[in-house]
Amino acid sequence: MGEQSVSGPTSDRLLRACALALALASCSLSRSDVTACSSSSRCREVFGFGSVCNADGYCEAMRKNPRCNASFPKDLLSRPESYPSAILIGSLMDRSLATHVAREAAIILAATQADEAGGLGGRYFGVVLCDIAKNTNYDSLDHTEAAAEAARHLADAYGVSAIVGPSASTDAVAAYQALKERDVLLISPSATSPALSSLDDKNPTDAAPGRFWRTAPPDTLQGAAIALYLQAKAAGSVVVIHESGAYGEGLSSVFDGTFSGLGGQTTQSSFSTSAERDAAIAAASKSAAPWVLFVSSQTADAVAFLNAAATLSGYAKKQLFLTDSAANADLFKGASGSSALFPRVRGSRFAVPAGDVYELFRASFKAAYKADANQYSYVAHAYDATWLTFYGAARSQGQEGFVHGVGIARGLRQLSKGPAADVQPSSWASVAQALAGGGSVDVQGASGALDYDPLTEETKGPVDIWKITGQSFEVEQTLAP
Repeated sequence: MGEQSVSGPTSDRLLRACALALALASCSLSRSDVTACSSSSRCREVFGFGSVCNADGYCEAMRKNPRCNASFPKDLLSRPESYPSAILIGSLMDRSLATHVAREAAIILAATQADEAGGLGGRYFGVVLCDIAKNTNYDSLDHTEAAAEAARHLADAYGVSAIVGPSASTDAVAAYQALKERDVLLISPSATSPALSSLDDKNPTDAAPGRFWRTAPPDTLQGAAIALYLQAKAAGSVVVIHESGAYGEGLSSVFDGTFSGLGGQTTQSSFSTSAERDAAIAAASKSAAPWVLFVSSQTADAVAFLNAAATLSGYAKKQLFLTDSAANADLFKGASGSSALFPRVRGSRFAVPAGDVYELFRASFKAAYKADANQYSYVAHAYDATWLTFYGAARSQGQEGFVHGVGIARGLRQLSKGPAADVQPSSWASVAQALAGGGSVDVQGASGALDYDPLTEETKGPVDIWKITGQSFEVEQTLAP
């Protein structure tokens, strides 16, 4: 967004009439001197967000997307006239998963805190929340298709300058491609595929930064850590079952290269459908390999793997290894009937956050939602991603006069040098002032140190190897990058 809406009594009546008529048919606002347009940004400038430029060159009320029907503040979509100068961002999460609901809650928490601290120069932040779950109550799209469609809707209907999410790497690629011709920043809390490192397809600079960012490190670190752990366990040979797409192929490729270099042997199979997944699981049960590494960005696939393995005699003595997408409460809920396998399950994830900044976030999250952030993966990363977006917006507004995607990205390149600053509400005013004035800060996030390499725009962090104890994930060891 970034522009103030302008309206008078006549245009207000037209907009309200159009919104009412939308349930029956498309409606064009009629005053040609006001409503003629060449872009949706002109319509939003005149009538506020929710107005778009149609194929005939006139502004009209946008068609609603049922996936994007929630917001912060709660009445942002139903009373847009109450937020004429709001800076809008979007969110893409899968609400069929409790972990994604928790990440969405962390986004809302950050926006709440920023607005309570005065917003940006008196302008408040708003978030349009989209659900990308596969859900026939919405449409026939799968989660990857929904991520792309919702990303386009957020950009075109609301003019968001940034989107937090999606979580899965394959979904992030689809959303990025959908936004490729639009000035929108995409920042994921948990899309870790190494393939995403080259998504922007250019060497970033301060003048021309990338528009894809993430607060989680890339899987070049996680894949190598898994290989080192299994080599130390004298695994010898490993069957790898991985999903097709950026996450599965990227992580398994890094693992294979490192493990083979250490003298190990791997047998790989991939899947893109549930039938292919189940066939690969069954085939692995017949292998003599003592370990099976299962790689998917979807918790539901990890649940299916454990539930299938529990029924196959070939898994009776095998050791099982899962990855970061499995390390959340949804695994226990879905695989409760396969708990006999849990003592033989190990997994990896980037290290659980710790320290004063994280504990303050954790306390705030607990107070707001009566839930422990430790039970869900990448929740602190979602919180940081939202705050980093606000920091970038401060730089964009102060240095360029308006908030836009590339301007926010330029601001993100100024967050790993200069005076130390913690990601928390009390530092917002000073950080925003420094960035708006063209300065830099070195931020410490709730998820850990956010030291972005200016050549790659990537960060790094240690990897935890976890095991299951009761209904929780216990760290067995931590491997430094």
